[in-house]
Amino acid sequence: MAKIIETNEKQTEELLQTHYYKTSYEKLKECYLNFLDHSRISVISIDDNYLEIYAEKPHMSIQAKIIEQNPVETSIDFYIDAEFLFGNKKKIYIFLMAVYQELGKNFELKGLSLHK
Repeated sequence: MAKIIETNEKQTEELLQTHYYKTSYEKLKECYLNFLDHSRISVISIDDNYLEIYAEKPHMSIQAKIIEQNPVETSIDFYIDAEFLFGNKKKIYIFLMAVYQELGKNFELKGLSLHK
């Protein structure tokens, strides 16, 4: 059974809230792409017009939306569709925690859901 999870401003759970970092669009995008490469997740498309990166790994598709609010504030949100026999939500949460941990190593977290 498929499980779809979307991060956004209105989520109550911290892990699922929009994350804002003190960096630019290009730097956050580069860090995220490096994370995908090291995690052996295939990048399917990068659309700088719509600020989206679409990636896939077996049983999971990931759409990231990176928006530069201003030159020193950039947000990232995800739309993730997973289809595993067991543990869909857990595997999505593990992915999100890993992404946020990697971004946190490289950039200062400015806050969660700052523009509700």
